[in-house]
Amino acid sequence: MAEPVHILVTGGAGQVGLALQRVSWPAEVVIHAPDRAELDITDPAAVADAFARAPFAAVINAAAYTAVDKAETDREAAFAVNATAPGLLAAAAARSGAAMLHVSTDYVFDGAKPTPYVEDDATGPLGVYGASKLAGEKAVLAAHPRAVVLRTAWVLSPDRAN
Repeated sequence: MAEPVHILVTGGAGQVGLALQRVSWPAEVVIHAPDRAELDITDPAAVADAFARAPFAAVINAAAYTAVDKAETDREAAFAVNATAPGLLAAAAARSGAAMLHVSTDYVFDGAKPTPYVEDDATGPLGVYGASKLAGEKAVLAAHPRAVVLRTAWVLSPDRAN
């Protein structure tokens, strides 16, 4: 039997995180999807402890502060979850040799372009939510240059739609 492959999925109670847990992973894949009480991704010590407990081969950061309108008045919380935490996760992943996938959003763009956006387009977030997600992308790529940032829009799942 193959050695276990441990994958950390943050945001496991959210729409993307739940969908990732339902994927038919190969038998050797072990998904770790702690909830907020089990892993505070904004706490550097908690993140370090999580990486000390399991040899993660990959991290999928699907956690996010998604209350777009509320972010305007709760800037600190939005940046903690969407910017600081992804950087902490990416740094820990890079130190341990784990791959990193960070789920982001099209809100990093202002929506003014008349054609579809491509990854090289200039960003221009309109609000705190978009700015916090863009800061998270930058933190991830600075901490883990081989990380992958996946920008999503209008995520749908069997559980809910945004």
